[in-house]
Amino acid sequence: MRLYKPMALAIAVANASIAAPALAEDVSERRSSQILEEVLVTATKRETNLMDTPVAISAFTEADLIRQGINNVKDLGNLVPSLDIAYDQDQSSPVIAMRGVRSTNTSELGDPSVGLHMDGIYSPRPQGAMALMFDVERVEALRGPQGTLFGRNSTVGTINVISKRPVIDEFEANVGVEAGSWDQRLIKGMINIPVSETLALRASFMDQTRDSYLDGYYDANQWDRRRLPDDAKNAPLLDGDAKTLIQERNWWSDKRELVEADEEDFYNNIDQYAFRISALWEPTDDLSWMMTYEKFQDKSAGNLNTIDCDKAAKRLTEDADGNMVAGQAGCDSVYGPGADEYTVVVNTPGKLDLSIDSVRSNFRWDFSDTMALVYNAGYASQKRSALMDIDAGVTDWDMELNFVDTQYQSQSHELQIQSTNSGPLQWIAGAFYFKEKNDMKGYFNAHMNDSTFWDQPNRTLESQAYFAQGTYQLTDRLNLTLGYRWTEDTKQDKGGHNKSCVRDWALTPSDAGFPGCYPAWVFDAPGYEGDPSGFFNSYSPDHFDNPAIYSDTTNNDTKGSWSASTYRIGLDYDLTEDIMLYGYVANGFKSGGIGDVVVQYEQDPLTAEYPLDADGNRIVKTRHDSNYDPEEVTTFELGAKASLLDGRLNLSGTFFYSDYQDMQLASPESVFNVYSVQQDPTSDNYGEVETNGFVVYRTKNAAESEIKGFEFEFDWMPYPNGRVSGFATWLKTEITSDFVTRFDYGATDLFQMEYGPAHDNDNMDLYRNLKGNELAASPEYSVTINYDHTFHLDSGARVIPFVGLHWEDESYLTYWNVDKHDFPNANTEAHDDTREAFYTVNMSIKYISANEQWDVEAFGYNVTDESIPYWAGAGDGVVRGSRSVPANYGVRLNYSF
Repeated sequence: MRLYKPMALAIAVANASIAAPALAEDVSERRSSQILEEVLVTATKRETNLMDTPVAISAFTEADLIRQGINNVKDLGNLVPSLDIAYDQDQSSPVIAMRGVRSTNTSELGDPSVGLHMDGIYSPRPQGAMALMFDVERVEALRGPQGTLFGRNSTVGTINVISKRPVIDEFEANVGVEAGSWDQRLIKGMINIPVSETLALRASFMDQTRDSYLDGYYDANQWDRRRLPDDAKNAPLLDGDAKTLIQERNWWSDKRELVEADEEDFYNNIDQYAFRISALWEPTDDLSWMMTYEKFQDKSAGNLNTIDCDKAAKRLTEDADGNMVAGQAGCDSVYGPGADEYTVVVNTPGKLDLSIDSVRSNFRWDFSDTMALVYNAGYASQKRSALMDIDAGVTDWDMELNFVDTQYQSQSHELQIQSTNSGPLQWIAGAFYFKEKNDMKGYFNAHMNDSTFWDQPNRTLESQAYFAQGTYQLTDRLNLTLGYRWTEDTKQDKGGHNKSCVRDWALTPSDAGFPGCYPAWVFDAPGYEGDPSGFFNSYSPDHFDNPAIYSDTTNNDTKGSWSASTYRIGLDYDLTEDIMLYGYVANGFKSGGIGDVVVQYEQDPLTAEYPLDADGNRIVKTRHDSNYDPEEVTTFELGAKASLLDGRLNLSGTFFYSDYQDMQLASPESVFNVYSVQQDPTSDNYGEVETNGFVVYRTKNAAESEIKGFEFEFDWMPYPNGRVSGFATWLKTEITSDFVTRFDYGATDLFQMEYGPAHDNDNMDLYRNLKGNELAASPEYSVTINYDHTFHLDSGARVIPFVGLHWEDESYLTYWNVDKHDFPNANTEAHDDTREAFYTVNMSIKYISANEQWDVEAFGYNVTDESIPYWAGAGDGVVRGSRSVPANYGVRLNYSF
């Protein structure tokens, strides 16, 4: 049904394209203004024309990004064929999928599937994609394995953000401001100073704030009230019946009203800035060296997943006549009347402190008439602390996640020697070295059940590679490309461990002499008197090392090494001066990984008690290694690029087929069973011993998968001053071999069991074969159409209206594909992982002054106010995930000096 609106918009755009030639002044002027500008890219580690490069690549200038409201990599999703970008709230990280391939393990345990580079230098952490893009020359998105030239974690593609270089012979400066919905404020600026005939400096910055677009509320009815503002702690007593799920279930204190949160510092707000300082030195025509320092800081409240109200409303509940019907249990059954996809209730205010400091060096020396030496080096330091409400008022488990101190430090070095002559052989050879050290501390609290603390003080990654690639001109029209890379990765964890609380959650003031999991806040909870000591937040080693309080659940002294050879064999043929055909076969490699080494203790299944040794410690039964193997892909691709109609039309098309072996897929999984006494007095099993799966987030190898598709891109000037561009894709993905695993998506709802039985590792009824499932974020069809027209005013000024339409077919948000399987709960549509077909529309109108010194632009993004899910997780009766930003509008002004 949603197909009709975008189709109508597409027809309207096409009609505008046909009708507009009447606005042209004369034939000669039309011809002179219809030539598309040349775009240079560095996909082959040397500058080439976009249309002459035998690779599936999309490139965007800074103007393209600004027009679409794109400030960082995570917003690129609708601009690049077969690209989808979601957001993982737990790790404050984007999840980048290309051609249906992604890595959802964005923690220190995982590696991305799409490589990210800044000025050609590898960026290891996916959080790096959150850094603001400003004062950029262009962004290049390469699709298909890039293993020979770009190396690490580019099995399906890579994204390279290229900043603007200092200009030696010209002074430049500009400033821009922007204001928009939810009190958005943005200011940015740049200054380029030619210091001498050989040295230039360039400085740029960007600062952005915006209030939250969520309808956020604080809830004093949940157990932990430590961090709530005073007005929420002292909320008035509820007048009348309970309106929210937590108010209804609250049995431990008086029921209180919700308090509206301050949107300025609530989840899904923006509070970030960045600046960059670059120096370019060119003492001779043959030598250049650019040094860059860049700082990014995010001080927002972080993001929060929200409920899919449409799916929630499909749940079956009992009506007044005792019949099970749908439509009664939407978001209002959780949060109260009027709640929608952008409503959320929390008792833990969000906090994020993410900083990235990076230094990059780009050195080039043309030491002869035929060769050049290139040395690119980078250092990055990422620090993050974050606090977030995990349950968001959906369940009374009252869960929070706190990253107390997370630090990543990395260095990257790449040395290249490349040919520079115009002979029949163009080649490049080089060596790559990368090292990363991580240090993480934090804890997870399910205040009504469990507490876990983790400390990973020394997790390292070391990678080295050697590569070479050359293109030889076999004939005037035919070129052969051969590439090879050898890579070795070593990952190690020293001293890492997780600790889980062994104490009963029901701590009372009489226990104060023997602190348990939650010694600080319990005494300040509703219904309790006492003096909060703040002990929990002191992180006393004696507390966490006390075996009577905490026991090790993981001991991560582990190491793994993997090596592989990757290759590329390609041919490109100039059918005419304007049409190129190309084909290649290439493989990619993503190394295996080290997971948590999980400790299983001896336990009595009848009493849930743990026997102790003579020293009072639990007795280890076994340790479970969760390391995983590398994934490998072989891709065959046939493509064509054409520049037609005297340079007025650029067309690119490619068909690809990829065969994945041991594809890495990540999800929560039970490793073994543990036993516990049900402590919830509202449960039917109160006081009984229950079986629970010990769940960890781990990566597994999912046997074999196949991916095939077609991507078509176009850029057309159908008449003077008019331009139509975009793409269309077809994509088909499938897990092609047996992959039998316990079903870990929405298990409690789909199997109609409580949490423990639904995660019983020994219950084979919980297992499903995922053979035939589709990969996540891989819609069969997608279309993007952008249209703009330039009106030339008599004053010399210009007015440019723009409209952009993006449409995607239905797809899955995870690889579980719930509706492909049978479950005891036949009402799977209330809990599944499907995403319906959707579309978005962006619009703007821009005025450029006659001297091009200033411009002003009004814009609207997602103007039809579509609510689009980009991430899905099921549990606690509902599906939750990250969603699109609602319709928003604003105006921006730029001035150049």
